[in-house]
Amino acid sequence: MIAAFLLPFPLRGYRAPYLWVYYRLLSSFGERMLFVASEDYTRAPEYWQAQNRWEMQPGNAQRLHYQVPTREDMAAHEYGFLSEAVYEALLADSGGNPIAAFRRLLSERVPCLDAAFAEILSQPSAEGIEAILTWCNCPSLSAAAAEKGIPVVHLELGPLRWPQYRPTAYLDFSGVNGNTEVERRYLESGFRPGAGLDIEGLRRFFYQGGEGETPAAGFDLGVALQVEDDSNLLAFGHGFDNQSLLVYTHLHRAEGRVLVRGHPGSLFALKPDWYQVDDSPDSVAFIRRCDKILTINSSVGLEAMLMGKRVEVLGDCAHRFIAEAGDAPERVARLAFYLFAYLVPMDLIYDSGYLRFRLGQPSAYEIALRHLAAYGIDVGPLRQASGSLSRLLELAGLSDVPI
Repeated sequence: MIAAFLLPFPLRGYRAPYLWVYYRLLSSFGERMLFVASEDYTRAPEYWQAQNRWEMQPGNAQRLHYQVPTREDMAAHEYGFLSEAVYEALLADSGGNPIAAFRRLLSERVPCLDAAFAEILSQPSAEGIEAILTWCNCPSLSAAAAEKGIPVVHLELGPLRWPQYRPTAYLDFSGVNGNTEVERRYLESGFRPGAGLDIEGLRRFFYQGGEGETPAAGFDLGVALQVEDDSNLLAFGHGFDNQSLLVYTHLHRAEGRVLVRGHPGSLFALKPDWYQVDDSPDSVAFIRRCDKILTINSSVGLEAMLMGKRVEVLGDCAHRFIAEAGDAPERVARLAFYLFAYLVPMDLIYDSGYLRFRLGQPSAYEIALRHLAAYGIDVGPLRQASGSLSRLLELAGLSDVPI
């Protein structure tokens, strides 16, 4: 049996924050699971409908490939609930500040969480758990799982998302976005780019949007802000937030024209000051207007790399090691590995067969072969590529793949 930890507390202002993930697992997984969550997730869908939750809108369910469950659907699974008392203890230990509590949950072991996870993983329904899926870093969960010898699989929406890109996801046994295994896996793979592999070919494979007009860059620097309570920003920003990023830019990058893009989900509006506020319709148009992109750890940085732009990353994230490559060939190699052997086609993270495949610790070559097949590439002729990831990607003809 596979278990899933769904963030149980309203630390960002609303309950059951991963409700759609719960519904997607119920819709897609096809077998009994153990959900480590709050009782909020099992409320009748009518309750969430009355709350006007976005997950109840048919268009969102269709886009994210889930069906709103029945009570019978939910009752077919096992549960280990984290109580309101645990939430209240975490909040009290964090000075009543929900964002501080969220940061602690993401980045340090918390005694009340340690005890709650240990109790849940000791109950009879937790016997025989093969792995625990989680959509956020949680050191207390990882410690309790390690005590039982259970691997933790960190999952999250990837940096390339529909409709502009082939939809991707993260899957990492060390952490999600922060504390990831990507660079270690890359070095262990010995991957090097082939002569026929370049950034343009990689971009064409993943990008599905229209090219539109390509304006002259116009700005020396584009600064991409993030949602203020984003988990990556809170736990893996190396002390930076949006305000300090703007001050940093002003003090250290004052030369040239600066374009600042606020996150669409931000509660705050930017005011023009020494910079210009971006009004582009999407992140792709924003990137095209800039010679270089500066971010803490936004996925806009990865998009910019795919467009051949220079990128500076101040925080911790999985694609930072690409930005730090010493030269262009090394950058192509890291980007290709990241795209095909690290990022996962979105639907696969809800596939129990694929998750068990990854629990078997396959090689980067085997992982990339599985991913190419999921992207619709005929991998039959590619299976004899001598186990070489670079040869595999060359034989896939990425430089000739149409959008």
